[in-house]
Amino acid sequence: MAMLCRSKATWVPASDVHGEGIFIRFKEDVIRAWEARDAVRKRDEKLKVGHRGWRSARQLNPDKGYPGIRYAMLHTFSHLLIRELALECGYNAASIRERIYSDAGTDDPMAGILFYTAAADSDGTLGGLVELGKPENLGRLIKQALRRATVCSSDPLCSEHNPASDRSLHGASCHACGFVSETSCERGNRYLDRALLVPTFDCTDAGIFPPNLWE
Repeated sequence: MAMLCRSKATWVPASDVHGEGIFIRFKEDVIRAWEARDAVRKRDEKLKVGHRGWRSARQLNPDKGYPGIRYAMLHTFSHLLIRELALECGYNAASIRERIYSDAGTDDPMAGILFYTAAADSDGTLGGLVELGKPENLGRLIKQALRRATVCSSDPLCSEHNPASDRSLHGASCHACGFVSETSCERGNRYLDRALLVPTFDCTDAGIFPPNLWE
């Protein structure tokens, strides 16, 4: 380890990138009402048991690191929309990244998602994400993403997956429906469960989105 310069530094290493993105914010009152539902609490408990088992198996403190059911819902929604955006915006799925803003605290609650892409050349300013972020386009993409999430090609195995039984960190989610490239995901495809968004074969009452939104 060495100092950057002999005297106090007046500069820091940096890189100039170009990019674009979409930010989506969820209404806090809707999130609070959804979190209070019994079905959601049951899904939360399953993920929490899986989290504790996963950390215990790796000799980590099982009582730390759980991001909460709000994060799992936002994270799953992010993955579904990344897959949908990649089909239409011109970027491949591996170049679209996510940033999840989740905090259930009463002082400064957060429930938002940033989808973005950035590059050192002009490829980051193609305008594809900005165009799809317009209301008339984004609404259509969200409906398509939710409609696809209701059924996975690996069902019923995917929808019946229980993180509490095999000490894993995801519920109804797999490579066929919810996983994305490791370069896109901030959590390594962990804490995902599409049952928190839409009805699945195994759980029909924990989804935050009403069926009439995509039907």
